[in-house]
Amino acid sequence: MAAGSPLGGAALQPVFAAASVQPVAFGDPGVIVTPGEDVPDPFVVRRSGLYYLFASQEQFYGPNVPVMVSPSLTDWQGAASFDAMPRLPPWASPGFTWSPDVRRLDGRWVMWFNAGLAGRAFGQTKCIGVATASHLAGPYTSSATAPLVCQLDHLGSIDPRTFVDPAGRLWLLWKSDDNADVQGTSHTTIWVQQLTPDGLGLLGRPIPLLTADQGWEGRIVEAPDMAFAAGHYWLFFSGNWFNQPSYAIGVSECASPTGPCVATGTGPWMSSNAQGQGPGEESLFYDGSRWWMLYAPFSANPASTNPRPAALARLVFGPEGPIVIPPSDPLWASGPPTILEVHRSRRSDPPRAKAHPACVGRVMLRPCS
Repeated sequence: MAAGSPLGGAALQPVFAAASVQPVAFGDPGVIVTPGEDVPDPFVVRRSGLYYLFASQEQFYGPNVPVMVSPSLTDWQGAASFDAMPRLPPWASPGFTWSPDVRRLDGRWVMWFNAGLAGRAFGQTKCIGVATASHLAGPYTSSATAPLVCQLDHLGSIDPRTFVDPAGRLWLLWKSDDNADVQGTSHTTIWVQQLTPDGLGLLGRPIPLLTADQGWEGRIVEAPDMAFAAGHYWLFFSGNWFNQPSYAIGVSECASPTGPCVATGTGPWMSSNAQGQGPGEESLFYDGSRWWMLYAPFSANPASTNPRPAALARLVFGPEGPIVIPPSDPLWASGPPTILEVHRSRRSDPPRAKAHPACVGRVMLRPCS
């Protein structure tokens, strides 16, 4: 995997070694929480006892940023629905408003998204913008005449996700859209760049974190999201074409928000299973005590129609990476279990820590000391 920057100077730098993360082996790794509905790129925010589920535009002329509101993370039947951004900024064209990511900054809500670039052929080039709102559900507005990120030399930029590191710095991750030329040979890259504290501007320069270079990824790595847990940085991403059974979720471990990032295995971490083909488009959600992962299999029922419903998986992090607790396990709905409890429930030995001995048996958001 590509490091954040080449080694400089005459002295050799230490080599970063990633954990060896075990692939998800369950046929039922999660719960389909929006059965029969198309909810691509699901992203959840909790506010005042309610959950807000943002998603990509699923129809060319439907809501730009559909959002549902529910009192339950797992029950979205009959949830109220809105268009969080009914009016696009001047630089954007309709039909391709994807991957909304939302945070509260400086007393207001900020949303990052990608949309088609106005003045280009329909959907030919997509770039990343940012908008603000006084309420979580919107309406989000922007008067910007240019996108925040637009790598024209890479055919565009999509899939924005933000991350706050332990030092409180705000980062933007995204994917360069090199595979927009579907007949081409260029491979996509995941990038990161620091944001200004208000989330509206960029600091420094973009840094490449990961380029598709494993067989299972094809030409594509996309939908990045980063988590800092158990004293380690974990980069989740999707690989291959989103509408194929080979679409899957990978995990790399990073030395810092700017890399280097190293593969934790030779294949995908979560691939097609009994709950749906082609799981991907994942986002991480921490509810204050537990980690969850939302994702969307491209086909939950390939024998009939192919909506991309939102699925929900329960994660626990240890020094050896993320572990999925299946919904059938009593630990799924409980408080944060220890790593020892997770492995005992699987009737296997707990992993040996490769670093941070104080982290063993604990789920951490900060490095152990």
